[in-house]
Amino acid sequence: MSLCQTLISRGLAAAAVLVVTCGFASAQTLSFGGVADVDTAGQGIVIEYHAAPHIIRDGWSAGFGAALRVDQDEDAWVGIGFVGNMPLNDTFFVQASFMPGYYNAGETVLGGNLHFRSLIGLGLNVSDTGSLMLSIDHLSNGSLHETNPGAEAIALRYQMRF
Repeated sequence: MSLCQTLISRGLAAAAVLVVTCGFASAQTLSFGGVADVDTAGQGIVIEYHAAPHIIRDGWSAGFGAALRVDQDEDAWVGIGFVGNMPLNDTFFVQASFMPGYYNAGETVLGGNLHFRSLIGLGLNVSDTGSLMLSIDHLSNGSLHETNPGAEAIALRYQMRF
């Protein structure tokens, strides 16, 4: 099994553990989609699981999530962290997240394995249980290593609520 296949299976296993440990409360989401690196135009996939929110206040909500991103250059990142959502109206919402995680360099060397992903996205509710999300994220090792070019990616995901 290749390293990318191993990371995908471990990422899915981590998402499954979150589902089991967080229970099946409403507002959990599972999303999947395509991602493109802004600098190299490399393409890949992204899969995310967001647990039911732990904080709901003044229209916004926040909770834990896990994500996996793998591209055609065999660069891979898997992380766990915090996700927040803010509805703009009944149709649109903003999503932001911060997740530390493990980065495996394929062709894109970003310096070290510990990387932090910050994300901001605009979502469109297409049904009671589904939405489309366009997001941009940034991966960085936070200057923990001398090499820290960072990497930006744009993703289009379909998000299912259950």
